[in-house]
Formats: sequence, structure tokens, C-alpha cells
Amino acid sequence: MQYYILNGLGEFTDGKYCFAGNEVEGLVGKAKKFLRRGGSSLKDLYPEEPYEVTVELDKDRPKHIEKGDIISTVGDNVMVSQEVVDELKKHNIGDVEFWPFTLINHKGRVHSKNYRFVVPVQQYDAINEELSEVDRTKNGVVIGIDRLVLDSKKLKNAPDIFRVNDLMAMAFSEPLMEILNKNYANFVFEKMEQA
Repeated sequence: MQYYILNGLGEFTDGKYCFAGNEVEGLVGKAKKFLRRGGSSLKDLYPEEPYEVTVELDKDRPKHIEKGDIISTVGDNVMVSQEVVDELKKHNIGDVEFWPFTLINHKGRVHSKNYRFVVPVQQYDAINEELSEVDRTKNGVVIGIDRLVLDSKKLKNAPDIFRVNDLMAMAFSEPLMEILNKNYANFVFEKMEQA
């Protein structure tokens, strides 16, 4: 099956959909790390009052206020509407958590409480190491990606949505990508190279 990487900027060039920075307030330490990269559940780390977790719209883009089904961001967090969460749950998404938060507008007021972070708990080993060009530190931390190729053999039992290895990239199956593109606003995907 073909997979696609979610482009977090969405339809950014249209200049209308909500655009948020990368800062999440109300989370600390491991909770922030797992929110961005997955790899562990946030069940014991997320605040009891989930709406105390906030994300602010980018103050430099005050006209970006229309609520798409995904919040555009330069960051690593995937933030989707509750309607998209309901759609995702109809598919083979594996172990994925959805955490609520409060979206704050340019004036410091509540813009919406209808969005959720999408957090794949498990990272999925899907990289074709021979063909990919991933730069890592001596400790294995990714510092750059020149070419990312997914391994078709490793994808045979892959869910419809997953985090690629320890990268921040989130992959979606072609059928799920088509549903999101057709029925929901502001989703943009890039076809992944597979071998």
C-alpha cells in the first residue's frame, strides 16, 4: 500500500486557515517529548484538566483565523478537529491517542476547544535504511533527512496512520489520505518514496 506524509503547513499559502506556532503551554518534560515524537502513552502525563493545555495562534498572522480540520503549523504537533478524530477511529490506526487542548486566538481569547493532538503511541519501523539518507548524531538522534524511503516489506501490516521510526514524520495510508483530502479542510499530503 502507498503511504503519504502529512504536510503540517496545510494550505498555508491560502492565508486563511488557523496557523499555530510550535509552543504548547501546560505540558512539561516527557509529556512534551512524547506529544511531538510519540513512542509512549501520555495517559499518566497529561494534566487532569486537559483544557489547561493551550496552543496560541501565530500573532504574526492575524488573518489566519478560519478553523480548518487540521491546524497549520511549522511545529511537529498534529492538531485535528474532533470530526477528524471520529473519522480516524473508523480506520485501522493502531495505538493512537487523542488529547484535547484549548486553541487561543491572537487576542488571547479562547478560539476553540474542538481540537485534539494526534499522538501515535508506537513508532513504526518503516524506513529502508539502505536507500534513505538520514543524518544522526553518535547517539542516534536524527539531525537531518536528505532522503526518506519507506520499506514496502515492512509496511505489509502497517496501520493506516503511524509515526515513522523515531522521526517526527506521520504517515497515512492512501485510502485514509484520500478520505481526509476529500471530506476535510486544510489537509495536504506528500507521496512517500517506497522501495
